[in-house]
Amino acid sequence: MSIRGRRVHIAGSAAVDADGKLLTTAHKMIGEGVRLIIEAGGGLVAGIGDEPIGKSGQPCVFDWTILETLAEAPDPAPNWPGGRMGRFRVVASQRALEKIPDGRRGVWTKIRERSDFELDTAPPGWRMGGTIRALQALRGDILVAISGGAGSEQLAELYLEDGKPVIPIRCELGAIVDDGKGGSNYLHDCALNEVSTFFSLRGGVGGAAARLSALRLDRASDPDALAAALVKLLEDLQPPLAFYARLLDRESDSFRAVEHFFRNVVDPVVVEKGFTPHEVGRDPPLAAFMNVEIFETLHKASLVVVDLTDVRPNCTMELGYALGRHRRVMISAKKGTQLPFDPDKLPTYFWEETATSEDRVKGYLDWFERHIDMPPIVE
Repeated sequence: MSIRGRRVHIAGSAAVDADGKLLTTAHKMIGEGVRLIIEAGGGLVAGIGDEPIGKSGQPCVFDWTILETLAEAPDPAPNWPGGRMGRFRVVASQRALEKIPDGRRGVWTKIRERSDFELDTAPPGWRMGGTIRALQALRGDILVAISGGAGSEQLAELYLEDGKPVIPIRCELGAIVDDGKGGSNYLHDCALNEVSTFFSLRGGVGGAAARLSALRLDRASDPDALAAALVKLLEDLQPPLAFYARLLDRESDSFRAVEHFFRNVVDPVVVEKGFTPHEVGRDPPLAAFMNVEIFETLHKASLVVVDLTDVRPNCTMELGYALGRHRRVMISAKKGTQLPFDPDKLPTYFWEETATSEDRVKGYLDWFERHIDMPPIVE
């Protein structure tokens, strides 16, 4: 998986009395990691607010290290896919904006004026950490956790519930608030025990647990080497899942046309845009019962491709579930299909069999890129 087009969320904190040399190394590693992520075409999700300083004189949070590196990046930063908005996003309470340190206002001005930046704020008066973390998890595609406490653990739960990768780095820095089970250290141990619940790698790049075990930050660590290892792992993640909801009845007169459309048009476009197609009945089963597999996979899919040719009830039910889950949904149907809703209310791609394969792929790709980041019906 290329991280091009994906937002990486680096989150965590350090205790006030954390080891100064270790904390300095962590900030250097994060700064270099952010630089490499931007260079590779990735985006970022971050928080903002105060910058508490520990006894060593180093900041106990990492948001301003992330933002400082971003502020020095070209505007707009290169290699981001056209059509996807908000490459760099800060999610914060309105109160947090009032707590920006005087020494960081120059950085914030640079960030705020970037053409590839968006700010998301919670409603007035809302400043609960859980609310902010939920908004951050909605915007991010990959979580990297480094130290921290219960906040890091809650973020991991939110990302994993959404089927998004979580990469925890083992690091003995503690947490600015002494709570939770151990932050990224606890998550790192859990991931080593059952790595497939945290992330999967594409084939041929080594074992996931072995790669994760190397992500350990200590006083002797080379921050640049560790940052490079982290970003290489991000690049080797399995592409996010694209769930197909489509006509599967081979007795239908439309089956061959739908099958041809998916194999020769949808598949190549979905793969080109960085997703792993999953079609129940074609791919290896992920659960013992098909209905369980359908909704477990649909629940965590990053993209849901729904073709409504023949208007099967199961497809409309899966469409409704995907819309309710705030999934990215791409709707299509064979030209002439009478949809169960006004087609101008939910954008739908109507395909024809008469065009050449090259024109069909180009037409669907153009439509796909225009609609891939449509906002959810209700957010």
